[in-house]
Amino acid sequence: MSRAAETLSKIPLATFSIIAICCLVYIYQFLFDPNLQQFTMCPRLVIYLNEYYRFITSSLFHGSMMHIGMNMMSTMAIGSSLEKQVGSFTMGFTILWGPICC
Repeated sequence: MSRAAETLSKIPLATFSIIAICCLVYIYQFLFDPNLQQFTMCPRLVIYLNEYYRFITSSLFHGSMMHIGMNMMSTMAIGSSLEKQVGSFTMGFTILWGPICC
C-alpha cells in the first residue's frame, strides 16, 4: 500500500466527506468558472433577498489551488484527531451546522 493510500485510509468518515465535497466543488469551479459573487457570503443579500444558500456555498467554494490545499490539509490534520475524540456523528453535526451558526 502506498503512503497516500495509507494516509487516506486513516481519515475518519466525516472528515473525509467534507474534504471530498470541497474538492468536488473546486473541480466544478475549475471546469465551469462560475461567477463567485453568486456564491460568496453577503449579509445584505441573505437578509433582504433571502438567499440562505450562501451560508453553505460560502464555506465550500475556494479562491485558488493554494487556498483549498491549505484548508484541506488543516482539515485533515485537525479534523481527523478531533473526530477520533468526539465521534463521527458529532463531527458531522459540527461540520453541517458550523457555517450556518457562525
